[in-house]
Amino acid sequence: MVLWRAQLPFAHQMRYNGPSCTKETCPDPVDSNQAPSPQLTIPVASYVLLDDSAAMTAYLTDLGRPAALAIDVEADSLYSYQEKACLVQLTTARGNAVLDPLTAPEGMAALAPLLADPAVLKVFHGADYDLRQLKKAFGYTVRHIADTTIAAQLCGRTAFGLAALLAVEFGLELAKEHQRDDWAKRPLNREQLCYAALDTAYLLPLWARLRAELEALGRLEWAEEEFTLLEQITPAPPREPTWMDVKGAYALDLHQRAIVQALVGVRDRTARAWDRPPFKVLGDRVLVGWALDPPRNRDEVLRTRGANVGILRRLAPEVLEAIRHASEKDLPHRPHGNGPHPGPLTASQTARLTRLKAVRQSASERLGLAPGLLGTSETLERLARLSPRQAQQGMSELLKQWQRSVLAEELSAVW
Repeated sequence: MVLWRAQLPFAHQMRYNGPSCTKETCPDPVDSNQAPSPQLTIPVASYVLLDDSAAMTAYLTDLGRPAALAIDVEADSLYSYQEKACLVQLTTARGNAVLDPLTAPEGMAALAPLLADPAVLKVFHGADYDLRQLKKAFGYTVRHIADTTIAAQLCGRTAFGLAALLAVEFGLELAKEHQRDDWAKRPLNREQLCYAALDTAYLLPLWARLRAELEALGRLEWAEEEFTLLEQITPAPPREPTWMDVKGAYALDLHQRAIVQALVGVRDRTARAWDRPPFKVLGDRVLVGWALDPPRNRDEVLRTRGANVGILRRLAPEVLEAIRHASEKDLPHRPHGNGPHPGPLTASQTARLTRLKAVRQSASERLGLAPGLLGTSETLERLARLSPRQAQQGMSELLKQWQRSVLAEELSAVW
């Protein structure tokens, strides 16, 4: 075993060489049954780097069937057209591990049985994104989930980011300098790997505290319903981008939307060819600005604010061509998966929506929860469109069971 010490106090990295990696040589930075000392202000983490498929398989197999594991994913969405999972971090009672699927893709199969095992609790922070990444990249099935983001929200926390929660619960301050790193680059330095390991190092004791708080509030069943629904998350199917993906485009008229549609095509083809996110080619504001006031020549394209001049020089001919040939007949007929927009609310529906929001606001204040947790504005608008005969069925279909338990009686009185 080769041991490195990172340029952070007490943090170190190891490469896994099999069962000889014991508690003494691979110290567990966090006892999952005991919270770390609140006196700590700069968190550090030991971690095993698994960048070899054989070592990764051996490590994951040696874990056996832990009672719980914390998991996180680092992706490169800020740097690639098709984002990919670049690191998967795990924490168990044994310690922290950083899995490198880019250099050891074959070893990732050994994680599948752990994630699918309903007897092993999987703790995430912000599970929605990570679950989509794990399922898209590796085809995993994930059972028995807890999410500390959802748990904190249901406890009434208004600051529920990981850094905020660790500061409140354990007196820790997470570093931020690696938040926007390109995780696909290799090699990653030890500071980056320590930063990644810290994303899971404290999740198990954090969940233990939040679970106890949920129990005390009588809301653990609410959280468990939310966690069960997370198991159903699937990656969005591939589709071509449209004007409807552009912020601000719904306020445009049909011809202006057609211009945006044509420009979205230019942006997407370029982003794909350059392997970068579309927003790093041309921002939404630029596309909407051109739709409102189309440039007529190359000079006007180059004078566009909010865009890289070098990119504008390269794309000016395509931009002008797209604007010239933009046609309303090329517009998609309806939003992705949502059907046609139902149109504006009637006067009676608008009044009903106002009453529904008042019920939600009253419950929000009574329970100390954000209004959106009790029902989104979109959900309330859909309820407002229902007739009295449709109301009960609509609430059953649109609201979760825990939401109905705290809102149904007051909502029913609205009709």
